[in-house]
Amino acid sequence: MQDEEGYVILNVKSQKPALTSVNSAASSSWRVMALSLLIFCLGMVVGLVALGIMSVTQQNYLQAENENLSGTLRQLAKKFCQDLIKQSGQKQSHTCSPCDTNWRYYGDSCYGFFRHNLTWAESKNYCADTNATLLKIASQDVLQYITSRTVLIRWVGLSRRNSRDIWMWEDGSVPSKNMFKLSGSETGNMTCAYFHNGKIRPTFCENKHYFMCERKAGRAKLDQLL
Repeated sequence: MQDEEGYVILNVKSQKPALTSVNSAASSSWRVMALSLLIFCLGMVVGLVALGIMSVTQQNYLQAENENLSGTLRQLAKKFCQDLIKQSGQKQSHTCSPCDTNWRYYGDSCYGFFRHNLTWAESKNYCADTNATLLKIASQDVLQYITSRTVLIRWVGLSRRNSRDIWMWEDGSVPSKNMFKLSGSETGNMTCAYFHNGKIRPTFCENKHYFMCERKAGRAKLDQLL
């Protein structure tokens, strides 16, 4: 085609380069990289969770072992302290004892042997004022220990509401029939019990006797064992 001055005008249509295949390849590479990054992050999360679980498990194990060792140490200290008390004689104690002065350390308890002539209710209140209860004999070991410790008549924490009711300790438990039986007459209004020469006998609550108190012992004083 010519213009008015005779020049030839060429109609050249511009063509865009074919980028479809290039863009597709770039998009595919980006997806692979994103997927790889996602897998890596998930792996990191799983690894951190696993490390956390292992750390907690190890911490719990160490804590349990520490508690076991502490318990074993307390038991050894208690036994050693009570052996020292036995060697020092019944009328003496040892500085390792966790019990107050004039209280005796045996097993897991402190025992108080008081020579005050009081009724059963008064004796119960006296023990309560010292953060204790009247004695409960719940095992043969305690029975033998108390028998060896006193030959006097003493109130214990055993009573009943009336002559037709059952005997119960202060904590509401029933005395074991396999360990001992109440000796003597149980007629009338005998609703309280005392201990004498290895036996428990019923009597009137208004009578006045000596008594025994019991409370939970603390830990033996380790610094006094050295």
